Amino acid sequence: MATMFTLAAITAATLVTTASPAAATASGCTAARDIGLVCGEVIGSGLHISTATVTRTRPGWPVSGNVCDYQGLITVYNSSGSQIYQQRSPKHSGCTFYIGWFDFNVNRYFPNNSKISLSFYEYGVHQGTVSFKITT
Repeated sequence: MATMFTLAAITAATLVTTASPAAATASGCTAARDIGLVCGEVIGSGLHISTATVTRTRPGWPVSGNVCDYQGLITVYNSSGSQIYQQRSPKHSGCTFYIGWFDFNVNRYFPNNSKISLSFYEYGVHQGTVSFKITT
């Protein structure tokens, strides 16, 4: 399941019709594959993306609250849908309780109307993706 958000130079607005002022910062969450959430945050200015973070949370009840053997992925697509950038995090072996995350140092400019997607994997299985539209 993927959720799409808009990242603008002045306002970050989710497609769920909520809006909050933010200086080229956007964040949002989507339901994870089984239980919990996959969340993302993108920080930048205009068409420049400085950093991005993908996070996986898993409640401790009724199943294990561990996030295990995980990896993050950031992918950017141009307005035609072609992949123009991709970065994988290192794999985290073992488990962490309740939350796992990766920070990406992007430090790049992207074309107007690009889409940045942040994905989270556990045991190589896709858990969820959060996407943002980069606009001026």
